[in-house]
Parts: sequence; C-alpha cells; structure tokens
Amino acid sequence: MKTKNKIYFLVFFIALILAYFQTLRIDAPNYDLKLTRHTSIIQNSAEYPYKYRLLNPFITNIWFTGLKLVLSEKAAFIGAYFFQNILIFSFMLFSVFGFFKFWFDDTGAVVSLLLFSVIVPLSLTGYDVLGDMTTAGIMSLGFTYIVSGKEKYLYPLLFISAFNELQLILLIAFYFFSKISNLKEPKVYLKSFLMIVIFAAAYAVIYFLRGGYAASEDVNWYFTKDAAFNIAHKDWIPLWFIMIAPLFYFAIKGFRTKPEFLKNSLIIVLPLFYFCAFFFIARLREIDKALTIFVILIPLALLSVLPSHLKNLNKQNNL
Repeated sequence: MKTKNKIYFLVFFIALILAYFQTLRIDAPNYDLKLTRHTSIIQNSAEYPYKYRLLNPFITNIWFTGLKLVLSEKAAFIGAYFFQNILIFSFMLFSVFGFFKFWFDDTGAVVSLLLFSVIVPLSLTGYDVLGDMTTAGIMSLGFTYIVSGKEKYLYPLLFISAFNELQLILLIAFYFFSKISNLKEPKVYLKSFLMIVIFAAAYAVIYFLRGGYAASEDVNWYFTKDAAFNIAHKDWIPLWFIMIAPLFYFAIKGFRTKPEFLKNSLIIVLPLFYFCAFFFIARLREIDKALTIFVILIPLALLSVLPSHLKNLNKQNNL
C-alpha cells in the first residue's frame, strides 16, 4: 500500500473511532433531546439560530427517512446520526490534515492530526455538536485555500457554509488579515466585500425559506445571558487552560520566524473573535465551538516542537 493511502486509511480510522465515540457516549444517551431538536429544525419550529442551521439536520434526515423503512424509529435515528458522524468527522479530519500537510511532511502532519484528534473528545461538551465539527472542517479547508493562493474557492465555500453556522463568516477575517500587506491592497478589500455579499446572499436565502429573525431578545441572550453564565460557571477556566496553555507556550516560542498567516491569525483574529467575543456570545465550557483555535495553535506549536519535519520553508516565510 502506498504511503498516501496508508495515511488516508489512518485519517479515516480516527474519524471512525471519533464517530463511534460520539454515537455511543453522546447521541444514544441524549436520544430524546436530539430527536426533538432534529424534528424541530426539519419542521421549521426551532428557535433562532437553530432553525437556520440546516446542513447537517437535512442531510441526516435523508438517512433517517431511508432507515425508518427497515428499522425502528430510535434505531434508524441513531444509525442515521452514526453515518452522518462518520461523514462529518471524516470531512473535518481530512480538511485539518490537508492544512497541516501544507506546513509539515507526512510525519509532522500525522503527529499534528493525532494531537488535534486527542483534543476532540474533550471538546464534545454538548449533545448537538456536528455543526461545530463541520465548522472546524470548513475553516481548515478555507485556511488551506488561503495559504495556497486558491482564495477563489472561498466564494462557493462561504455560500455553502452559511447553511451551517453564522460563525463561518469569520473565514473572511482570516483571509483579510492573512497578510499585513492586504491592508494596502484594494483588490483584497474588493474580494472581501464580495465574500461578505455571497455569505449574506446565502443567509438571505435561508431567511426567506425559514422566516424568523434575530431580534432584540437574541441580542439580549448573547450579551447578557451567556456572559452571565460564563461568570457564574467558571469550570471553563481549567478546561481552556489544560487545552490551550501548553500549545500556546510553544506557539509563541520563536514567534517572529513563523509564517505570517499563522501569526496574524493568533494575534489578530483569534483574540478579537474567539477569546473576547466568545465570552459574550457562547458558553465557554462548550469548547467545540472554538476548535478553529487549535487548527491555528497546533501548527504554530509544532513548528517549534518538530522543526525537522517542516516543509515549504521558503514559501512559508512569505505567508
């Protein structure tokens, strides 16, 4: 078997393990909650923002509908989500691996992927996480397009991503701040504006299909209830410290010599839109919503830990 095929088998094998873990430890025990959420989204009776997160529920509903022809409802539902788990975890890990592969040789990329995979189970803190896994995969794929100079593929990717989660609009920020020189490039402003238009157009389609709105009560939730929850429940502090602090130490080691895209993402985009904004718009114990942080932190850290497994050194210095 060729090395490439062996690596692909390894990535899929990890995805299969994570998918089974998700099914056994999260989906099956929370069957009633997941079925209620799934049904409400399909029937368009879910509250905002869940009623706009269509990608996984509607794809899963295809498998669910088919399996119900031969299985009981519960078995069909669990089976449908197990299959969807395999698809989404495979997509996420292959996308993450592709991004890591840009910076490292096969060994370095596999080590990076294994480190990321170890983090994933600890991030599964809720019963409805497939959207967040999809977000991490789309972000990683988008990052690969940015660093490889294929940003034209961001346009269709952003359109599709709007049907998953609003958070994915941040991919435009990662593109815009990928190089400091972008601040002086009119074409970058134009491309970023077009990306915003495309994402907004997709979101408009969802709005006209689903109705509803993000009213003042939603804003009140974001900027009072989540912040208050984070202040009252400080169990997120050791979680974030354990997962981030060791990586952060190596990420900032020799920081000046590291690729510009990774550096700018760490010091500009992540602090503004994850470390700060997440305090107000998310419950910080749900770290699955912030897996993008690790897509950036892991290569930054392993550039110091595994210097013998780097590649594209000359190209990286210009990114």
